[in-house]
Amino acid sequence: MEISEIKNHLSAEIVGEKFFVYDEVGSTNDVLRELIGDGLAADGAVVVSDSQTVGRGRLGRKWLSPGGVNLYLSALFCPEVSLRKSSVFTFLASCALVEVFSGYGVEATIKWPNDILVGGKKISGVLTELGTSDGAVDYLVIGIGVNLNLPEEFIRREMEDISEKTTSLSILLGEEVNREKFCAELINALDRFYGEFRRRGTGAIVDMWIEVWGFLGKEISVDVSGEVVSGVVERVDANGFLYLRTDKGDLRKVIAGDTVF
Repeated sequence: MEISEIKNHLSAEIVGEKFFVYDEVGSTNDVLRELIGDGLAADGAVVVSDSQTVGRGRLGRKWLSPGGVNLYLSALFCPEVSLRKSSVFTFLASCALVEVFSGYGVEATIKWPNDILVGGKKISGVLTELGTSDGAVDYLVIGIGVNLNLPEEFIRREMEDISEKTTSLSILLGEEVNREKFCAELINALDRFYGEFRRRGTGAIVDMWIEVWGFLGKEISVDVSGEVVSGVVERVDANGFLYLRTDKGDLRKVIAGDTVF
């Protein structure tokens, strides 16, 4: 990943103002947190790496991160936001990703809470981690992995049981994707949505996410710590929590879980 090439496509005001590019790291989230601890990263700082050796997703799940093909990016946000509403930043990143994919003519969908799918197959994931003190949010680190030029043979060979549920942008387009350009476009989109948050608050991000998500008023199932809760989505509040009306008429609030298809 060439930092000069990325900067050629940047138009962001805050996100990406400070940039760190590496050939290989354990995890871009971990590196960014180290930079924060050393006082080297401020609001909008971005870490990008060509590869990760211990990339991870939500709940500690492994995220395969081979070099030279994909995008592994972490961005730092230092907003005035309550701990309760901090999960909305996963929504912010999801909206940015869907917008960028749309620019490539690809219709991506959001799988609550943190996956991006195309045709039912995973193409990207978001991992949000917090820095807190005295019950308040000091910062959020948003980690994003995007399958850009991952070849089909690698998916079949290395991903085994999830290979049928995984894809990449190059597979969808039938051609190689310029990683630096995509990286810059994602940073620009993150910056625009961050600007919306700064102007209008978490409610605006949730409203935009609901429109992109498209499941309001529809029935979904969510695995909540081993219990599958099904119901019609009645609303999504400003914290990003789901409210499902079950077939028994109960209204269940879902704070965390995994959508089941």
